[in-house]
Amino acid sequence: DPGQVQASAVAAAQTMVAMTQAAMPTDTPIPPTEAPTDTPQPTPTIPPLPTAPVLASPTVVVSTGGGGACSGVIKASKGENLATIVINNRTNVLLGLSLYLNVNSFGDCGFWSSPTGIPPNSSITLTDFPASNSCYHVTAWTLSGKTNFMNGNNFCVGSVAAKAVLNVTTSGISIQ
Repeated sequence: DPGQVQASAVAAAQTMVAMTQAAMPTDTPIPPTEAPTDTPQPTPTIPPLPTAPVLASPTVVVSTGGGGACSGVIKASKGENLATIVINNRTNVLLGLSLYLNVNSFGDCGFWSSPTGIPPNSSITLTDFPASNSCYHVTAWTLSGKTNFMNGNNFCVGSVAAKAVLNVTTSGISIQ
């Protein structure tokens, strides 16, 4: 019957129009903007720059890492033997350096990083680092200068108070 065909076509067309209307996005009101105030924004405080390399210890450490027990600063357990680590920058560039302590027999681990870099042809001495069967990974890299490099090495200190000397050059890191 042509009347039924026409009624079915009209119903189908009305259904498509209704579905199209339902699928169209609605007007979303724009969120209000904050009105300006006379309250001044706080000004940042910039700390003074150091005038010379300072002795660094685990208490002045910059921590990095993504979490976990070893992502914080290196701390020595109570009663543990301590090491002194001397870092000699044997390059003509400002040097970045970091130490990573693998978990030792006391459960100590963590990071230390040179907060301001190590000036060219100079040395810093780190004190109070875990020594008892402690193994470290050291990484050094260029912070400024024409010779870009990144070097790494591993070293361990024994069960008694020890001293490790790291000599950093553009070609590597030697351990004494």
